[in-house]
Amino acid sequence: VISRAQRAAGSSAPVFLEGETGTGKEMFAQSIHSGSDRAEKPFVAVNCAAIPENLLESILFGTTKGSFTGAGDKAGLFEEAGEGTFFLDEINSMPLFLQAKLLRVIQEHRVRRIGAQQETEIHCRIIASCNQKVEKCFEEGSLRNDLFYRLSVIRLQIPPLRERKEDIADYLESFVRKFSDIYECGEVSWSHEFYEALNSYDWPGNVRELEHVVESAVVMMSEGSV
Repeated sequence: VISRAQRAAGSSAPVFLEGETGTGKEMFAQSIHSGSDRAEKPFVAVNCAAIPENLLESILFGTTKGSFTGAGDKAGLFEEAGEGTFFLDEINSMPLFLQAKLLRVIQEHRVRRIGAQQETEIHCRIIASCNQKVEKCFEEGSLRNDLFYRLSVIRLQIPPLRERKEDIADYLESFVRKFSDIYECGEVSWSHEFYEALNSYDWPGNVRELEHVVESAVVMMSEGSV
């Protein structure tokens, strides 16, 4: 998957990242951006599940003064991304009426602020992600298939941690180093039993859960303990 992502960085085609929550989809999106010729341009990310439905449209597309009470002239995230990369995280949480508008934006490379008469041309690369199987989203009606086909010119499926437990050793070393520096613990070592415990667990929260477990273990260590 990393190798395919590196190749994807060399193009401007839309990328669709599929993986459970906590697998590192935003890290992949940032890495694709950083490895592209857009690296010096903005990387703009929005979690479609974290923003109320009534605000999402204005945040994405922008507003014009007087379009609704208190509205001013404000660029949306598509415009703010400029010639950089715009990452739409958990796009399956976006309302279907906005998915229809997004489809048109991708097709036309133009966006219209709420209340505006003119459209603005956009030049950003779009990366989207989904935290469920795409086929399940189609069945549930949470993702338009025509939008998915537009966004998935390059499709990367990031496996959950339970399917790549050989990566745990690298994550453990990296996270211990990170948190021992943050909390100024000095050199931290771990036992074989601790490592085996990590390997015997299925990690429903994936890499993010592992990171939090390691942080907790480092924070709670007494001086001189393993």
